[in-house]
Amino acid sequence: MAAVPAVSAPASMLDSQWNEAQIESALARLQEMHAQLRLLRDAVPRLIDPMLVQQPSPEDLYSTFATNVTTIKSDVKDFSITFQNSESQEILQKAEKSRAESKEDIPSWRVTEHEGWLDVRGVDTSMDIAMGGMNGADPDADQEASIDLDYLRAATERSQKANPSVDFSLDEKSNMIKVECKPSPRQGSVYTVTTSEKTNTHAAIVKAINARTKPKNLEHLLEMLASYTDIRSRRCSKCQRLLDPNAQFPIVRSKKKTKQSDGHYRLAWEAYHTSCN
Repeated sequence: MAAVPAVSAPASMLDSQWNEAQIESALARLQEMHAQLRLLRDAVPRLIDPMLVQQPSPEDLYSTFATNVTTIKSDVKDFSITFQNSESQEILQKAEKSRAESKEDIPSWRVTEHEGWLDVRGVDTSMDIAMGGMNGADPDADQEASIDLDYLRAATERSQKANPSVDFSLDEKSNMIKVECKPSPRQGSVYTVTTSEKTNTHAAIVKAINARTKPKNLEHLLEMLASYTDIRSRRCSKCQRLLDPNAQFPIVRSKKKTKQSDGHYRLAWEAYHTSCN
């Protein structure tokens, strides 16, 4: 791959103090570049792989090889664009300046180390979800409204089995995501989501979830919540980028029929940036 030219950031930007939002945005940008570099390490193996297995025909071999070449070219282009971006260069130069001024011995990382190192204040690969507000009726609704706890337990158990990395609980002890139920004899139970986390990412996730098309379907909600466990690594289904121009992850979720590796179509949750939805 040809060398990618770097762009120098103005000295005033390098000397200024960054606020928390700027630091989080910078970390997200570095995480994207790190993920892209890891992907490029697999470029040659991806080119060779079709030749290491018996293909049905020479045409199939060529088709697979050509597809991989196109994908790799796109990966190289994405990294070049991200790296050449003036914001990326400013971040790298500021990090180099900070490291040079630091009295601590900060070791370098190999590109193969610390996959998924970024945790922007709590968006983790595991998720703790509590089913809050399940034992009382909505004070604004008729008092004879009630909740089917057997249904809640069964739905939670099914979701837990399907998504073992997510901790679904009925004990309301979550410090991350809480699902609340407001029963009504006229409208049925409506499930809403809240969070005690104060980050912009959590606020955006809660907003997207509460705008879903099936507010009365608990299992649909739990499936949607589980789809956020890989938010730091799942790319946007439309633009195929991890971060949008505002350094935001793909927050929006949409359940669609997608073609799987076996050629069959199945319902799956796709991720989109707000600007791509």
